[in-house]
Parts: sequence; C-alpha cells; structure tokens
Amino acid sequence: MSGRAVLNVGMRFLSVVAIMFLPLSSAIAMELTAQQRAYLDRLGKVTMCVDPDWQPYEHMDEQGNFTGIASDLVEIISQRLGIPFVIVPTVDWQETLVVSREGGCMLIPFLNQTTEREEWLDFTEPLFVAPNVFITRNEHDFISNPSELVDRTVVLPHGTSMEEFLRRDYPNLDIITVDSEHACYRMVSEGKADMTLRSLTIAAYTIRKDGWFNLKIAGQPPEPHYVNHLRMGVLKETHELTDILNKAILTITPREREEIINRHVNIEFVQAVDLAWFIRLIVFIGVLLTVSFYWNHRLKNALAALRETERSKSVLIANIPGMAYRCLYDRDWTMQFVSRGCRELTGYESEELVDNRVVSYNSLIVPEYRESIVEQWEKARSSKLPVELEYRIITADKTVKWVYEKGVLIYDDHDNVLGIEGLIIDISDRKAAEEKLSYLAATDELTGLWNRRHFMQALQQEILRARRYGQPFSLLMLDIDHFKAINDRFGHDVGDATLRHFSMVITGNIRKVDIFARTGGEEFMLLLPRTDLDGAYFIAERLRKYLETSPIPADLDPFHISVSIGVTVYTPEIAEPDQMLKIVDDALYEAKKTGRNRSVKKTLTSI
Repeated sequence: MSGRAVLNVGMRFLSVVAIMFLPLSSAIAMELTAQQRAYLDRLGKVTMCVDPDWQPYEHMDEQGNFTGIASDLVEIISQRLGIPFVIVPTVDWQETLVVSREGGCMLIPFLNQTTEREEWLDFTEPLFVAPNVFITRNEHDFISNPSELVDRTVVLPHGTSMEEFLRRDYPNLDIITVDSEHACYRMVSEGKADMTLRSLTIAAYTIRKDGWFNLKIAGQPPEPHYVNHLRMGVLKETHELTDILNKAILTITPREREEIINRHVNIEFVQAVDLAWFIRLIVFIGVLLTVSFYWNHRLKNALAALRETERSKSVLIANIPGMAYRCLYDRDWTMQFVSRGCRELTGYESEELVDNRVVSYNSLIVPEYRESIVEQWEKARSSKLPVELEYRIITADKTVKWVYEKGVLIYDDHDNVLGIEGLIIDISDRKAAEEKLSYLAATDELTGLWNRRHFMQALQQEILRARRYGQPFSLLMLDIDHFKAINDRFGHDVGDATLRHFSMVITGNIRKVDIFARTGGEEFMLLLPRTDLDGAYFIAERLRKYLETSPIPADLDPFHISVSIGVTVYTPEIAEPDQMLKIVDDALYEAKKTGRNRSVKKTLTSI
C-alpha cells in the first residue's frame, strides 16, 4: 500500500474517532437520592464478571488481580459510590456471558450493547468509546467496502458483539471463532484467516506488544455500530443500579480517561499551545495511528512528522474527509473555524463561511430540516451528549447533498455554552445506495411495479387516511384469465412478456396517485384514492375493455388476453387491510366463477 493510501486509512479513522473523544464537559458532581443510597447500603457490594483475557481493556493475572482500562474505570466508580466491586471468577468470555445470564453476577463492566444481550441486561451510558478496525497482513489491499469482499475469512473471539453484527451486515464474509484475542492475530499472521476486526485501542496495544511485524490496519466498516460504545451491562433484576452507575459514569472526566489510556497503552498526549480546540480533535487518534503503523517503515518519517510539528497537524486536519468546524451556538451556526474540506463539501471557500462573511451555514441547510436540527441541539444542551444528524444542504452550484454531522457542545467553567465543535461529511452516495436498495426491496423485478409488501403498507396508510379525513378510496383485484394456458402454449418468455404488457397497459391508463402492484403470479392490485365504488367499477370496466383491444406480440400470431376484476370500496366498518382484501377477493372469485372477463363489485354489507 502506498504512503498516500495508508494515510487515507488514517484519515478515515480520524473522522470517526476524533469527534468521539472531544471533551463533553467538566466533571459533574454526583448526587444520589436517599432511596439510591439506601439501595446501595442494602446491596453491600456489587458482583461482576469480566473477560479474563481482553488486554488492555480487561485481564485477570495469575494472582487473581483484575487489571486494565476497565479495571481503572470501575475503581473510580467504586470510590465515588463508596461500594466495593467484587469479581466472580470465570475461565473465559463465553463463561462470563453464561454466568451473567444465569444471574451469577450483577453486572459485566465492559461490553457493547446488542439486541441479544438486552434480553437479560440493562445498559449504562458508555464508559469508553473506540472504533473497530480490520487487521490484515501487509500485502492485503485497503478495505473500503466490506460487502464487496468475496471468499474472505474473518477470525473473531467467541461470543463478541462484532460477530453478531458482521453475520447480519456482511453475509459474504466467512466467520471463524477462536478462544482468545491472541489467537485472532496469530491466525491472520500465519495466513489461516484473511483478517480480524478488533478495537483500534487493542490493535495498537497488541501489534506493539507482541511484535506482529507483518500486520497492518487496513480499514474500518462504514456503519456506526462498528464503533465500540463499551458500557456496563446490569442484570434487569437489579435495574435500580443502572441509574446509580450512570451518575457515577458522568463524573469521569476526559482527562481521567486520557490518563488511564496512557497507563495501559503508553500513549503520550501533546499539550496544546495555540489552536487548542482542533488539537483536541486529532491528538488522540494521531498518537494511536503512530503506534498502529509503527512497523510500517514506509510511513515512519511521515508519522514522526505528524507528532513533531504543529504544521503537520494543520496538514492532517486540512485533509480530513468532509469539513471540521467550530461554530457559535446561534440560529445561523456562525462559523469561527472551518477546515479546507469546506470547498469540496459546500462549494464555498472556508473564509466565506467564517463569521457569515458571504453566506451562513444555516442558509445552506434545506429549510425543512432547520427546526429539527435546532431541536436536536437543544436536547443535547440538556443531556450534554454528542449529536448525530443527517440532513440535506444546497451547495454553491445548487447541488443538493446529504450530509452526516457529529459534534458536541463546548462549555466554559460556569457551564455556559461557548460553541459547537464537530465534523460534517458528504453521505450522498450512501443515501443514494440506500434509496436504490429501498426501491428494489419494494418493487417487482419482472414488471417494475410495486410488490405486495409495499402495496400492503400503502393500503394500511390509506385506511388510516380515510378514517382521519373521511375520504373514500377503492380497491381492485385483477387476475389475467387463463394465464397458465399462455405459458403452456407459448412458453414462459411469452408469459413474462404478457405480464409486462399487461402492466404497461394498466399503468398507462391510471392516475399518478393510484398505486398499482403485482401481488402474485398473474394477480395484481390497484388502489384508487378518493374514488367511490361506482367510480372504481367504471374504471375497472374501462381497463378490462381496453385490454381486450390490446394484442400481445408473439412470434407466430399476436393474441389477446382478458382480465377478471374484483372491486370494493372502504367503509368505516373496515378495521384492517385483511378485511378489505377478503371482500375484493370474493368479488374476483365471483367474476371468474361467472364466466371471467368481467368486473364484479362488492362491499362489506353485500357479502
């Protein structure tokens, strides 16, 4: 991998991690209610199960001592609550999960929140945040999109949340599980697996400590849930403990976390002289990148330069994907600093946004999003948590882009808001892909019509709308007569052409507001908003007669098709979509039973 490519990897890490490590606030005084104090007194102690082999996060040494980043954080909480935390020994992480599920300990101090674990655990606010990264051998290409990998194996320790996420999001990857963290790195190093997915903190620690000369960091999954938000998992039976632990967690300052990380990962934090706010943005991830790429000789000089000079830090932040910023907390989001990524993101130069000299950032936001963005920041002011937003902006050349923003409010010593610091990146490609997937999931591949799933959702919404506003709507069920005979006579290619021709004829003779869907082999549904029963019957007959005069092209001779149609209308007595479908199905059955090529209308009262 070239130096530029590897540096781009670092930039990707930086864009995810830097905002997460911005200081949220100064220390918050912890106040417990009398009931909470009494509850702790009754407990006497808090029992917990840990992962005995997850360095530098958690480790049980041969003397039974609990050490690591998690241990130090738990010790702070124990001191501030005035209650001891007692280890319930387990052999490995699998046994820890089993003992916890069976109620053998009150909490697990350091784990990700997953749907499976929520079955027996409540979760606190995060104790520690760090991204997960792919670790590969040096010859492996950079991983920009894990879904494009084919015949690749990923090795993970048993029972991790990342295993659950990878199996769900990337079924193209083959998952191998092993007993220990060390075994993951060994299998990748020896070529028995293509990669592993581990915490960036652990990767930096392990690669340095164990000397894996042939390993490197090769990328990061794009989804936000691949960032470790390590929390305390508390048994649901002791849920009162969750609120108490949250109060203690909020008292842990960013400085205390930095000191704990330094102790275990041997990271030296650079003190800011000038430009203090953006040094906080990059210093932690810059040092981690230095440790991670220590054995990559091709980047040795570049990474040393990043540590040594403020100029290099400026280069780094200037090349962050998207726009790093600091702004005032006002309705214009008046920018005090924006990185050079501003031009690529917005079409404006950085100086044009600073102090609203040419344009305010708020004026770039599509108007429909402005109030909801203000509301989200107001909530953050109360909760003092980071804000994540997705919205659209209009650039200088009038292009509309989707952007993702993550930032935090900055406070002074008196808890007054000084401003906001954060990062904004372009996610238009991801949004376009999501919209394409959403469209494909809702349409029929052969005809391009809506499929049954989408139609049922539309029908449910139309019923709710009819109840609220009292407007009628009707439903048609259409079935091509003797369709099996067409397949038998001409073959399935002609059968498919018939379905497409039928779809085009109907689509060309209905309104844009009407919803036409293929719900079965030769069965179709047509929803007609603001249409009563007589109007729907008239439309059904018009469509039926038009089809009779529209021949289907075939290799030998064109032929004609006919259609049987059931018609019904919504009435207030109908509570569920299935009731309406039953009525229109009965009407279609009668149309076919009485000779086909006809329309029959029925209502709830006529059944």
